[in-house]
Amino acid sequence: MMVVHTDELDADVIRKKVVAARGVERSLTFIGWIVLVIGVIGMAVTVVMWIAGQIDVDQAVALLLGTILGSILSGAAAYGSGVNVGLGAERLALALRAAAPDSGPADDARPLDPDGS
Repeated sequence: MMVVHTDELDADVIRKKVVAARGVERSLTFIGWIVLVIGVIGMAVTVVMWIAGQIDVDQAVALLLGTILGSILSGAAAYGSGVNVGLGAERLALALRAAAPDSGPADDARPLDPDGS
């Protein structure tokens, strides 16, 4: 019968969580950039419509403020959340490496994520 120590099991669970967190980080930062780009495009369209005379100044200001508040800040929040999740994953990975009894210089250099990030 094979005995599994809880420390080894916890380390495996933490490794899986680190890999999952890095995937979430990539997704959130990607979503953040996409929303930010859409917001900038929306602002450009609003300015073009105002210059073309299709909307007046009050409508243009309202649309620009709405675009800034709605999309650009949402994109920045998603990006910031992704960075925060990534930093948390790095903290977990560093704690896991520090807690490993046989950690040496070679262990510090190896990534926990299979794709090398």
